[in-house]
Amino acid sequence: MLHGPNPYRRMLMPDAVAEVEFHRPLAAGEVTSWRSLAAHRLLGTFYEADTVLLPEQGLADLRADFDLFYSEELRRLREASISDLERFAYSFLATEVDITGAWTIDALDAYFQHAATVSEQGESAALTAIAQARRPEVAADTYLVQLALDGLTEASAMSKNLGGAYGPEQSALFKIFIDEFGYGVYESKHTTIFAKMLRSRAMATHVHAYWNFYLAGPLATNNYYYYLSRDHAKFFRYAGAVTYAERVFAPGFVKMIKTYQAVFGDDIDLHYCAEHAHIDEHHGRITREQVLLALAERHGASVVPELIRGIAEAELFGRWFEDDTAAQIRWSDAIDRYRERGAAALSGGGEPRRVELTPVSPFGTRSHDGAMILVLTEGEADLVTSATGEPDRLGRGDAVLVPAGRTYGVRAISPRCGYDLHPTTAE
Repeated sequence: MLHGPNPYRRMLMPDAVAEVEFHRPLAAGEVTSWRSLAAHRLLGTFYEADTVLLPEQGLADLRADFDLFYSEELRRLREASISDLERFAYSFLATEVDITGAWTIDALDAYFQHAATVSEQGESAALTAIAQARRPEVAADTYLVQLALDGLTEASAMSKNLGGAYGPEQSALFKIFIDEFGYGVYESKHTTIFAKMLRSRAMATHVHAYWNFYLAGPLATNNYYYYLSRDHAKFFRYAGAVTYAERVFAPGFVKMIKTYQAVFGDDIDLHYCAEHAHIDEHHGRITREQVLLALAERHGASVVPELIRGIAEAELFGRWFEDDTAAQIRWSDAIDRYRERGAAALSGGGEPRRVELTPVSPFGTRSHDGAMILVLTEGEADLVTSATGEPDRLGRGDAVLVPAGRTYGVRAISPRCGYDLHPTTAE
């Protein structure tokens, strides 16, 4: 179910990707859809092919995969399609965020301070779901998996904006970057201490071990910072987004520490959370004073709307990250109830989609744009809805309601197994 320590191979579910209508861009309400998950898996892979990924164990038997991942052939494919894929994934932001009006520097600061205060005083949907879960340990691991998207490659998107020459604001961003990298001390690097937290939960620490369990909302959020950083015409949007993110991280990690201590007590290493709860107070001040407001002062009123846009978009993606993770936690935690709903909602209408598996079939996960009832028609299989914890065994005739946007995988247990997918209006 987990990907091995090979950062170059990722399950993209090609048969399921073929279902996606890429000619029709995503709408804001589709951020957690299958179309979104499929697109952001591709987009995230494209972005990371422009970074250096080397396995901890050395290339050894992976040299051929390394050469292919960074090959000219795939680079040309990536360059030919990435802009179209970005338009598919992010064009809705142009109408979703309204920045019309006369913006001043004072209005920019007031807008930022209000957005940050709302985040600080509000609840984390994901942490609330963890606290209310029947299996809080598994729920807490689900949140860690989503954080691992950035946690094991931290500041990679930021590095794209460190080149060039743009004055003191460049040095301010670099201060944050070197903090993330532990001032050149590997043991202090934020990715290193994030891995310590995973190990304290007996979880894998290699990059994208949990690829199958990343959700669409977190993937879209992580990719958003690459999206802004790849195109330097979007630099001021990036500056607004990173300022918002750095400001809300500290209170967010304070809340996380409280929740995780309630679940695990002293049986988890929360150094990473404590480090961010401390350092991001400093980073929040730096980005507001030395990046956001400094850029507005230096470059004038024309850049203020883009700074505002970045703040608003980062706020949106932060909420989608939380809501998608919370929804996955609640569904996985209540799977018995969704088995009952699946059986109750099943009817004979429509032609179902048939899927057949064997124990040697490659394991992958997917979601659906609309709700489905999954019915096992042959053999035995495990329904996998979380990275840790026990999967749910299905026998012939068992049904499960899979709400729109919920991510799952099916692993065959018997020599042959098959299941049908029935579209439904039930939720």
